Amino acid sequence: MTNWLFVISALALGLALIALVAVVITSRRQAELIERQQQRLLMLTETASEVLSLREQFKQQPEASSKADFAQQQVVAQLQQQVAQLNDEQQQLQQKLQEVAEQDPGSKLYHRAAKLVASGASAEELMQECDLPQAEAELLISLHKKGA
Repeated sequence: MTNWLFVISALALGLALIALVAVVITSRRQAELIERQQQRLLMLTETASEVLSLREQFKQQPEASSKADFAQQQVVAQLQQQVAQLNDEQQQLQQKLQEVAEQDPGSKLYHRAAKLVASGASAEELMQECDLPQAEAELLISLHKKGA
């Protein structure tokens, strides 16, 4: 009887570890994706600012040709469209992150544990603060060391 309990406990622990690894990997990937989107948005914002600055310079020069004005208007319109698309993508990503966080209430616990590990918490601290078994606390710490 105790052998069955041990096997069931080991399987449950294994499933919990797999879930933990999946949550950590998913959150890292989504954080990287958001960071890339924010970098793209920043680049486009800087480019749009430069284009608007050039537009102001052209407005101050009355001898600028209508072809240059038309080309400038096209570039500004394209940049504004790209910025709007990036804003939409960023909002969608934030909504997806929120949905992922809301789907698994346990992931909040693991997210908090991951933050504690990143700040240098020990296995004992993780066990106390997040009510984690020792094996999971040690796994989190070893995953953080491998990722760093």
